[in-house]
Amino acid sequence: MDKALMGYVELQVGSLKVEIPIRAAGEASSAEPAARFEMEGDACAIVVRGDATSKQVERAMQRAAREAVRQLSRKLLN
Repeated sequence: MDKALMGYVELQVGSLKVEIPIRAAGEASSAEPAARFEMEGDACAIVVRGDATSKQVERAMQRAAREAVRQLSRKLLN
């Protein structure tokens, strides 16, 4: 996960607050989501493709954040 760091989003996972990095991954292709949650071992990030200020990317980031909460809940709370 060596993509450029754009910032962080803080998510509530049960009683834990978890900071997830947001990383830029260049332009999106039509087959890939504008933003997605990625997890490799203990490292994770929301990877954003395209213009992070667009409404489409904003909605995709919200979906990626919900997916992050689901995956981290399984990993951290079980």
